[in-house]
Amino acid sequence: MHESVGPLGQVAERVPPPARSWAFAVNSTVDCSDIEITLLSFVVVGEFARVTGLVRIRSRPNVRLASVPSLSLATADGSPLALLSAHVLPHGDMAWVSWLYRRPQHVLNEYEGRIDRVDLDHHVGGRVPRPHEPQPGAWVFRFRLPPAPVASRMIAALAD
Repeated sequence: MHESVGPLGQVAERVPPPARSWAFAVNSTVDCSDIEITLLSFVVVGEFARVTGLVRIRSRPNVRLASVPSLSLATADGSPLALLSAHVLPHGDMAWVSWLYRRPQHVLNEYEGRIDRVDLDHHVGGRVPRPHEPQPGAWVFRFRLPPAPVASRMIAALAD
């Protein structure tokens, strides 16, 4: 905690500047093994970056996601982002997923995301549960933030 003395001798606590928040549309879809994964957005708030998406399972109405697919995310130079947490809201053949990372030093970059496996669970009522069914991928996403048309305006705004 830093303190500074005000004009009348009062001690005032320095408040850090508010965190900058940015949201980028990713809209990248990869289809593999009857499973379609779409990364929707990349949101930056302070020290964190959240990637959200949808997982859709086609042609298999009796399965759903058993766990959050592991999304490894790295910048174009190969520096991985540190995954902090992940969440899924399963709803039959469609699920919303969210991955929370530590914010990269330079947000405006090219990224590669990769999911190597999706675990499925059978949800047929009244039956003995079956073991999880791993579906090998790979689902590979490549995207740039921000998209090319807005890059020059955003570089100036995000400069720290």
